[in-house]
Amino acid sequence: MSDNDEHRELVAVWRSLNGIMDGLRQRLRWGDTVYADVADMADRVRGLSIHLDSAVELADQFRYESALALLRTGLEQCLVDWLVSLGRTTVQRITGVDDDKWDEWQAARAAGADWTTNIREWKRTKKGDVRIVREGMFSEPDEDGNRRQVSIYYFLLEQYRPTLGPPGVQGEDWTISRDELRGMAGENQALWRVYLTWSALLTNLQANELIDDVDAGRLAAHYRFLSGFAHPVTDQRRNVYGNDALLGWPKYDHYSSELVLLYAITLGSLELWHFIRAIEQRTGAHLVDRDKVIKKLEAAGTATSYFWFLGAHPHAYDTWKAHNAASLRTLQAGGAPELPPEPGVEDVPYPADPLRRLVAMHSSANEILTGLAFVSPWTRDDARFRR
Repeated sequence: MSDNDEHRELVAVWRSLNGIMDGLRQRLRWGDTVYADVADMADRVRGLSIHLDSAVELADQFRYESALALLRTGLEQCLVDWLVSLGRTTVQRITGVDDDKWDEWQAARAAGADWTTNIREWKRTKKGDVRIVREGMFSEPDEDGNRRQVSIYYFLLEQYRPTLGPPGVQGEDWTISRDELRGMAGENQALWRVYLTWSALLTNLQANELIDDVDAGRLAAHYRFLSGFAHPVTDQRRNVYGNDALLGWPKYDHYSSELVLLYAITLGSLELWHFIRAIEQRTGAHLVDRDKVIKKLEAAGTATSYFWFLGAHPHAYDTWKAHNAASLRTLQAGGAPELPPEPGVEDVPYPADPLRRLVAMHSSANEILTGLAFVSPWTRDDARFRR
């Protein structure tokens, strides 16, 4: 972690990652066949790098609110691309399935109907809500009879039409009837609801065993935080520029600039890890300098480890904060003078506000009542007044 306003280490890490992402196609080496899905995934990686680098450039101009709003887009793309690269199943939810229809469906599955062959599991509630987990789509067999599994999200990127709108707003079109347009719009809405909303992305990531419940909650925390900048319903100036923001902004802020770099590096690293895993599960393509890329990703992980994005890796600050809070509760309840033990990693609450956490991490603290202390490795005098 950099202890100066230039964040030299983080800037160098981001530039290195951005260079890899931007030139990923040129790093690919093919066998006898060039696979369109792999090439398209490499382009998606490059597209994300453009979003993330744009956020970094905005931060260089002290436009932190705009940068964080753009990072919300980057977070969503990272999750979509995760499913494009590694998704093998999809979750469908269908409402209003009565007893007769459910019996009909079960009979069709028992008889081996084509539309049921890729169903891994399904369940119906008493209210008639059906949850279906389907195995991903497959290519046609090659000359050796082998099929490639391709995530349904790969096709959704071409199929979903964001400008179509709901069925009720469809007008006349000389090439297609209004009823047909309404049908298309209804299907388009269903695609969004079942596959592309934030909750649907998390559901499908969990169904594919790519994240667990805990990390789904952590991703949701970042989504909520970044959404505060994507929607103009709160005044974020004091948060990103400090308490004296109204005296003049935009201006440089150590913490906001650091946070933008942390997000860019973390999301870029996740995107590259997912791409590497994806091509290693497929035949016919590899990175010419894979080991070099892996080393740079590991270095990026080391440089940003204190960010605690996913996984059970709280910083010493988070553990101290949780321990101190539990100890204060014990004292307030009139408990024994002996304080509770330091919490394990699974008992440390996940921070809801990454920016406030980052500011607090730059200040040492010593709680008089509990006697518990946190010594910051990156103490800054302005951190105490920045919160």
